[in-house]
Amino acid sequence: MHKARLTKLLIIGSVLWGLTVWTDSIAQEAEYNLAHQDIFGKLRRPQVSFSHEIHSETLEEEGCGICHHVQDDQTGKLVYVEGEELSCLECHAQQKDNHTPALREAFHGSCTGCHRRLIKNSNPKAGPTTCGGCHIKQ
Repeated sequence: MHKARLTKLLIIGSVLWGLTVWTDSIAQEAEYNLAHQDIFGKLRRPQVSFSHEIHSETLEEEGCGICHHVQDDQTGKLVYVEGEELSCLECHAQQKDNHTPALREAFHGSCTGCHRRLIKNSNPKAGPTTCGGCHIKQ
């Protein structure tokens, strides 16, 4: 009887440990440094510190599709598909490809465009719109 309980506890403990490891492996990092020297080469400006946590909280109403999108082949529009959130690097490369903007343009267009929309809507959580506002010298 004691051995059966011990076995059950070991199994439950193993499952819980496995879930913890799995959850950590798929969890979104809270902070990123956007530098991508492998794409951009030598950086002309300092890297950008990006807080995924702040952005996901601020844009909760708009949803993840603001940044994480794929092109719908039938409509040609950008759509959000839950569970298929990819890094920007998955679709955006160093150079523009057909209708897909280059990574630098995707970052600048999405970031400053969104920040400007928030300012226009008098949102107090609006982010910077100038180069030095994001590319901060350390």
